[in-house]
Amino acid sequence: MVRAVRALRHLPGLTAARIGAVLFAGMVVGACNPAPSQPAEPAHEKHLTPRLIAQRIMYCDDGSRADVDFIDDGLKMGVTWLPKGRTEILHAQRTGEEFRGDQSRAVVAGGSIAFTQRGKIRVCHRTPEES
Repeated sequence: MVRAVRALRHLPGLTAARIGAVLFAGMVVGACNPAPSQPAEPAHEKHLTPRLIAQRIMYCDDGSRADVDFIDDGLKMGVTWLPKGRTEILHAQRTGEEFRGDQSRAVVAGGSIAFTQRGKIRVCHRTPEES
């Protein structure tokens, strides 16, 4: 969580108060709105599937959903906004650092990911594990 906040501080136009408010709001809303129990159909691009090491459907505070795939060594993240978005590949230099792409940035903290696109922050939470 501390790494996520530190990484978010370096984004243009963000203050510590705004970062804290976004993260706190994400936790509150996430606690109040549990994710649906039925997982959504994943939206993989076929060329990514053989290198896939982990996949999660993320439910965001604004009601949107994302198919997030960790690829290769885990320092590459494929993000597809559901239902029919294009996949963007984001890269991190090292474990625990911010993922960056052409249009987006992402910071992973626990079971949540804070995405930044065009100056807007979208906090998303992973689905519960299937039993």
